[in-house]
Amino acid sequence: MARLNTLLFLVVVALAVVALIDCLLTERSRLQSFPRGAWVVLILMCPILGPVTWFRSGRTARAVAPDPATAAPAGPDDDPEFLARLAESLRNR
Repeated sequence: MARLNTLLFLVVVALAVVALIDCLLTERSRLQSFPRGAWVVLILMCPILGPVTWFRSGRTARAVAPDPATAAPAGPDDDPEFLARLAESLRNR
């Protein structure tokens, strides 16, 4: 039983430490709901609820860049079909 309690304690401490580091390293523009100081206090005072709340709603999601393999061409010079037709029309002149 002592091992289980120790393991649970270490998990809670690790969760709080990771949340605290993430909170401190997050850009100010991505913070939501509260200022950084309030989040730090919440994470430290409520070692289970604080980190869970931080990870769920404390910061906005990062913008994910679209996958170039599946993205549609941005312009005609990015479209291989257009370039092939252009090359063909230039050869036929």
